[in-house]
Amino acid sequence: MATVNLLPGSRNLPPQLTIGDQPIHTGGEGSIFFTPDGSYAVKIYHRPSPDKQKLLQHILELGRNLGDDEQFLAWPLGIVDRLNDQPKVGVITRRVPSSHVALYKLIYSPLDAVEQFRQGRSWLEYLKMARGTAAAVRTIHGKGMAHADIHLKNFLANPLSGEVVLIDLDGLVVKGFLPPQVKGMPGFIAPEVMMGKAKPDELTDRHSLAVLVLWILLLRNVMQTQRCYDPDDQKHDDELGFGEFACFSENPSDRRNWIPIIGVPLFRKGALSYKALTPRLQELTERSLIHGLHDPPKRPQAVEWERALAEAYDLLVSCSTCRQSFFYPYWLQPPPRRQCPFCGASVRPPYPAVLELLEPRARGTHVAVRTIALYHGLPLFADLAEPGRLPPFTRRGTPVIGQVVWDAGEGVHRLVNNDDVAWQVIAGGSGAVGRGASVALRRGLLLSFGDGRRMARVVE
Repeated sequence: MATVNLLPGSRNLPPQLTIGDQPIHTGGEGSIFFTPDGSYAVKIYHRPSPDKQKLLQHILELGRNLGDDEQFLAWPLGIVDRLNDQPKVGVITRRVPSSHVALYKLIYSPLDAVEQFRQGRSWLEYLKMARGTAAAVRTIHGKGMAHADIHLKNFLANPLSGEVVLIDLDGLVVKGFLPPQVKGMPGFIAPEVMMGKAKPDELTDRHSLAVLVLWILLLRNVMQTQRCYDPDDQKHDDELGFGEFACFSENPSDRRNWIPIIGVPLFRKGALSYKALTPRLQELTERSLIHGLHDPPKRPQAVEWERALAEAYDLLVSCSTCRQSFFYPYWLQPPPRRQCPFCGASVRPPYPAVLELLEPRARGTHVAVRTIALYHGLPLFADLAEPGRLPPFTRRGTPVIGQVVWDAGEGVHRLVNNDDVAWQVIAGGSGAVGRGASVALRRGLLLSFGDGRRMARVVE
């Protein structure tokens, strides 16, 4: 065993910790050790910069008021100044549970992902992991910081729960205060950084986050180059392909990085298209990687990705052929065009009911906030009726206020009220829907879930 001594000012750590003799992992920047009780990870730097301890102290202070969002971050808790009584520089973080694995191990290639799906993994789990990455980045951006190194290897995820933790927070950037110490990983680095025209900051993080979220959902790097720009120098080729000549693979006006299998069902050796995502996620993709690719201020914020990913939960349906979850493509008309992006099977009738959720605003007005899909057997969770609420990461334990059933005789889905509050039919019918009663989800129905709660309008 070895011993590390800590500088004063650590967060609830003793002045000295015991670590293993041999590192668990050694990288270019340092070696990682664990404490014997499994509580902490200790990174010892190989060749720290002269001001590394000072930079770490600033980062330590910035993390003292993170609140509940610290669950998404492996924040530095203490600074090492000696290893076995020899001067060293290091940083201590909580050890992420062994249930979490490096994100790249889950989605490194489409073939690996297909195998995961065949073993029972659901796209919902990937959606949760994408949401977790956005939440982690939103947290540091909300504190006025940037990460500067967002990529697949700096997130650890629990594929069953969708929980995600962002690591390598010892190089955070604060404009005018903490300078960037790394450029990032090629393939994720913003074009302006690749071109040497900018240094990592929040706007470049936004590009990296968009690439990462889409890699998680679509199981590929949507910015992967398909042309060689310098056959003699791989580094220069990457600098050109991800910098000056960077191009989104599905840019309709620039097909340089297009590959023919995009849009072919994944289980038929195809590649998922961003058009299989919800309209809101499609919009964010275009803002990020078409309009904002070389115009950084146009890139959406991390909080926009987080919200759109959370809202997407309620558009997932299950394929009747391959049983995989996918976003119900209500935006495609006519309905027979709607297919599972995994196996290619058409969605079979009865088609889900499509509803808009509306929230109260000033002077009795309501505005549409998002769309949901309801189908036979689906519970109606309480959060759907509460203004301002997003779906929680897991709905285990969330109250259920209704149930969707298919009425074959009438050829319509019905929503049964399991709530103690009576619902009111505002349009498309009349009357109250008390506990145990139901209402037919026909186009034009406008239903109120009660005073101060949301309304729902059936659009299909």
